[in-house]
Amino acid sequence: ANLNGHTISVRLPYTPANGEQTGNLYAVYVDDAGKVEWITKSSYNASLKAVVFETGHFSVYGVGYKTFVPAFTDITGHWAADNILFAASRGLLSGTSDTTFSPDTGMTRGMFVTALGRLAGINPDSYQTGKFTDVKADAYYAPYVNWAAQTGIVEGVTATTFAPDTNINREQMAVIMKNYAAKLGYDLPQTLKAVTFADNTQISSWAKDAVKSMQQAGILAGKVNNRFDPKGTATRAEVATVLRRFVEIVIDPQAANGWQQNDSGQWNYYRNGESVKGWLSEDQKWYWLDKVTGIMFAGDWKQIDGKWYYFYADGTMAVNTASDR
Repeated sequence: ANLNGHTISVRLPYTPANGEQTGNLYAVYVDDAGKVEWITKSSYNASLKAVVFETGHFSVYGVGYKTFVPAFTDITGHWAADNILFAASRGLLSGTSDTTFSPDTGMTRGMFVTALGRLAGINPDSYQTGKFTDVKADAYYAPYVNWAAQTGIVEGVTATTFAPDTNINREQMAVIMKNYAAKLGYDLPQTLKAVTFADNTQISSWAKDAVKSMQQAGILAGKVNNRFDPKGTATRAEVATVLRRFVEIVIDPQAANGWQQNDSGQWNYYRNGESVKGWLSEDQKWYWLDKVTGIMFAGDWKQIDGKWYYFYADGTMAVNTASDR
C-alpha cells in the first residue's frame, strides 16, 4: 500500500494507437472510489516503449490519453511538436493565443520560472510578496518568481531586479534547471558521456558546471554542429523539450539512453551513455548515424561504403534499396 516515504519508477508497456500524439499520453491513478487522477509527472518514452511515472504507493494505474484542445495550428511538422503538447496539456506552458504556441519565439524569464513552479505544484497563494522591484504583484508570474527566489532557485539579475520580461538564454536556463533540481531534492544522473561543445569557450564560467550537468543527465542537449549556443535565446519549443526531458530523467535516469533529439531537432541514439555511430539496428529497422557526429540521416539517398541506400523521413532504411546508381 505504501513504500514508507520512498518512491519507485514504474514503466507501463504501451503501443500508441494510430493518431495518438505521445505528448498527450499520461499515467493515470484510479482511487478506491473509481476516480481518475492524471499524473502530471508521467511521460511516454519511445525508446522504452512505455509510459513512465514515479509513485510512492502501489494501487491501480493505467494509461490515459488526453485530447488537447485547442489545437495549435503553428506546430504541425515542428521538431518539438510532441514536446509542446506534453508541456501544454499538463498546464506547464500556455499558448500565445487560443490557436498558436509560437514555438520559435523566445521564452521570457518570468514564463520560464512560472513553468517550473507549475511543475513543482506550488500554491501561488503562498507566495504573494517578494524582493524584486520589477515584478508587479498582479503579474501572472509574480508568485512563481517569488517562490523561486525564496527557494534559492533564482537570484535575479541584481539584488532587487529579476527582468521577468527579458528572454532567457540557454546558459541561464541550464543554471536555473540545476538549481531547481538541487532545491527540490532531485539527484541528477551522469548517464551520458561529457561532451566538449564546439563553442565551449563561449559558455560563461558561472554556467559551465550547470551546462555539463544538464548535458550528462540528458536534459539539455546541444544544437547543430555540436554547438551549445550559450548566449542564444531559449525558444518556447526548447523549453517545452527541456521540461519533458527533466520529467523523464528524474523518473528513470536511463531514459537518457536510446533515441534523443538535440535542440535543433536532429536525432542521436545513445547506448551506455555514448552516441552510436554508423549502422544501427533497432526494433527490426536499420538506421544510419553519421560516423563523426552520430546524427541520424533521413529523407534521401545516402552512399555508404560504395553502395546507395534510401532512408525515409523518419530515418528508417527502405527495404532492398541497395543501388548501383
